[in-house]
Amino acid sequence: MIEIGKSYRLVMIERDDDGYHTGSIGVTVTGRDGNLLQVNGCEVINMASPLFHSLIDEEGQRAYFKRLDEKFKAGLSGNDEDFS
Repeated sequence: MIEIGKSYRLVMIERDDDGYHTGSIGVTVTGRDGNLLQVNGCEVINMASPLFHSLIDEEGQRAYFKRLDEKFKAGLSGNDEDFS
């Protein structure tokens, strides 16, 4: 779910002389209307565009991988009661 007021990493597909690659920038979502996102109060990104790649919640991603690491270490130490 995309939350207004939250910071994300916006990943777009870009093309240059060497071909296609991804580029990313940090943005704050300031509005949403269907597939259209307003970021940083002034830019509109069409999430249905073929050049839109992803919108990453970096804070949530860090929390997920921290929890995954804790479960992995618990499993290695034999304390895998909460390894679900």
